Amino acid sequence: MKLAALVLVAALGGTAHAEGERALSAGLGWATFSALGKPMNRQAPPTLSPDIGGALVVSYEYSISSDIALRGELAGGVFHGGGQPKQSQTSYASLGDAGAVFRFDVLKVVPYLFGGLGGVVSGGGPIDRGADFVLVVGGGVDWLVSRDRSLGLEARIASFGGDITVATFGVRGTLRWGDL
Repeated sequence: MKLAALVLVAALGGTAHAEGERALSAGLGWATFSALGKPMNRQAPPTLSPDIGGALVVSYEYSISSDIALRGELAGGVFHGGGQPKQSQTSYASLGDAGAVFRFDVLKVVPYLFGGLGGVVSGGGPIDRGADFVLVVGGGVDWLVSRDRSLGLEARIASFGGDITVATFGVRGTLRWGDL
């Protein structure tokens, strides 16, 4: 019985990360923002959000242990809607951040959490704020297709200056190389 369990774990298992491994990921998904509008007639400012939005994300990871990697990413989002009168209905946000990722390496499904600090440039419509610092936190899950490829789902929240928060959710593909 114990031998059967070990054979099953060996057949399904495999580590997703090793020291010195590198990974390049690209993702595409849904995006939205939440921002405060301009107050009107002595009322509290309304909370604005777009009707639709999309994001493109590229990230690079370099593992420093079996569970922890350094991570850098570039992301861009385009949004439509949410503008107040006399504002454009199209807005965008581009961010770059660097941080770390922690993987919970289990079998062929690998959940992970990440966080980073960086900068953002936003413009157009209700998020025309220019450049600012950004804090990014998120997580996801990778399904290992092979030892050097995976597909996954990823979500993130980026907040800059407390005035605007952007959330994304999407799919991603990853290629790994190095010390596999």
